[in-house]
Amino acid sequence: MSLILAATVLLLAPASPAPAGDEVRSLTVTVTDEKGAPIDSLAAQDIAVLENGAARTLTRVEKDERPLRVAVVVDTSEPMGDHYRQQILEPLLRLLSRLPKGSEFAVWTTGDRPNKVVDYGQGVTAATKALRRIFPTGGNTLLDALVEASRDLQSKEAARSAIVVVTGTGAGFTNYSKEQVVDIVRPTGATVLAAEIEESGVEASRGQGEVSRTDYDYTLANLADATGGRRETLLSAMGTGHTLDSFAGELSSQYRVSFESVAGLKDKDRKLEVKVARPGAKVRIGVPRS
Repeated sequence: MSLILAATVLLLAPASPAPAGDEVRSLTVTVTDEKGAPIDSLAAQDIAVLENGAARTLTRVEKDERPLRVAVVVDTSEPMGDHYRQQILEPLLRLLSRLPKGSEFAVWTTGDRPNKVVDYGQGVTAATKALRRIFPTGGNTLLDALVEASRDLQSKEAARSAIVVVTGTGAGFTNYSKEQVVDIVRPTGATVLAAEIEESGVEASRGQGEVSRTDYDYTLANLADATGGRRETLLSAMGTGHTLDSFAGELSSQYRVSFESVAGLKDKDRKLEVKVARPGAKVRIGVPRS
């Protein structure tokens, strides 16, 4: 018997017209196998959508090939200096080159202050030159960079969006609380994929305005869970390459699932499950975008 696993989402946005009494809603779904590799051969008969426990009629299941915009946020603080040059830079450039055809990206650095070093539309060649010039310095301003990058990304009105994060957990500073960052970034609808590199000797808590390890953990875990993304905790920066390769694979293998939903139901009263009839399959649901 096939193993069926489910993912749950509470917020949905309307899409195209549906029969009287119903409305069509759509969501982005990421499906991986037991080894974490994307499953890219799903058909409608493999997927079921349940709304408040009731099976709903699917109107479309297709690979999500809508234009993708990605905000990449990379830790370039002083403590990450050696890691950036030796274990992060090349995997990061490889991820940019492997994004789905037609994708656009921007790259933000976090050393000392948030700084957009590559803008949307500039491409991999410009990114390579810019990122090779980076000299890691100062503290990690990841939380502020997430706020600025998400607001900038939201202003582009992309059909599909993601935020990819590579960060350590060293000394950092912020103008926002961890709760504020989650509340600001989550509504943008961007899928958050984060590689969090644990650093030895890092304090679990710090003073006001400083970022602790628990702040990094809370922010990235909550954003990944709320957006259908993923947070990977790495014990060594040497794992960065494998993790970023897997992120690129997932962004190229997402599905868009549309179904007939009960019209007029408030978001807070709507609970949806997506079930996939594949052995060992794991399902993650993104924040739907119309």
